[in-house]
Amino acid sequence: MRRHTLGLIALALLLAPAATAEPTLWQRARTPGWQMREKARLRAEQLFDQASDPRADLETLRELSLGSAALMELSGEARRDPWQEVLLGRVLLDAQPGREREALQLIEGGLPALPDSDFKRQSLFDLGLGAMFSGEMEHAARAFTAALALAWKPDDRATLHRNRGKARMLSGQLLGAVADFRAAVALGRGVEVMALSRFGLGVALERSGDYPQGMQEIARGVALRLPVPPYPSESVLDLPGLRWIPEYDVHYFRALGAMSEAETADASEQERDRYETALESWEQYIPAAEAQKDRFLPNALRHRQRCLDALSRLRPPSSSAVSRSGRVR
Repeated sequence: MRRHTLGLIALALLLAPAATAEPTLWQRARTPGWQMREKARLRAEQLFDQASDPRADLETLRELSLGSAALMELSGEARRDPWQEVLLGRVLLDAQPGREREALQLIEGGLPALPDSDFKRQSLFDLGLGAMFSGEMEHAARAFTAALALAWKPDDRATLHRNRGKARMLSGQLLGAVADFRAAVALGRGVEVMALSRFGLGVALERSGDYPQGMQEIARGVALRLPVPPYPSESVLDLPGLRWIPEYDVHYFRALGAMSEAETADASEQERDRYETALESWEQYIPAAEAQKDRFLPNALRHRQRCLDALSRLRPPSSSAVSRSGRVR
């Protein structure tokens, strides 16, 4: 499930006029802010149409989200209506204008007044994502737990378990993370959800010390290929709508994915190619992880050495050990 799609469906619906008939000229003149709210509704419909397309341009969506947020703020409705207060917070999170703290406060301020509904569940999900990006992993886990109480579709529940697992993993609660990812794997139905859940479970197992089982799960994630089209790539890790926490963590997932392919390669040339790909990903992950004093840096250093040892074994003794990036080993 893509967060843009969920949030913007609600945005299009909530900003639509309550009546089916268009307001008269007299009604428009008597209702302050009507024109602004109508512009926000139309902008939201544009967002909804584009967010459902996996090929959607994220920068365009972000700009449209900013426009919708500005119009909602100018209309003043969000400060009087808890439903639109939550909605404005969600739009601000989508737009990423550096107002994440305010966005989280808006969502949390309006949520208690909302009845249990899909909109409330989606809002709690967005609250969890926002908290994760703010580094508040315990806060995020609580939001995902509250959303799970309102979710019944298997893929929705899988996505919530996967994200709670990610929050727990980043806070060092590896056993809880593994349990969440196992639940996500059991619940997932769609290929995108299933692939992300497998990858997450594999990384959680590897980071908790079970390298063999972790690599088996990652290999299962790699084997799940997305249909092209409508997806832009067969690999779930290439989805443009994915946001990584931290951003450099994508290289950890890519590296383990390439190593899993190397371990099952049929020919030495293919095995060498996959280890070189993995090594390049580790070379991108490790400097960023060192700068952040990442708790999983020691794992990455061990895996980089695994790749170097495998490449030494696979290369003839007389060959120069040069990676794709041109760096001599």
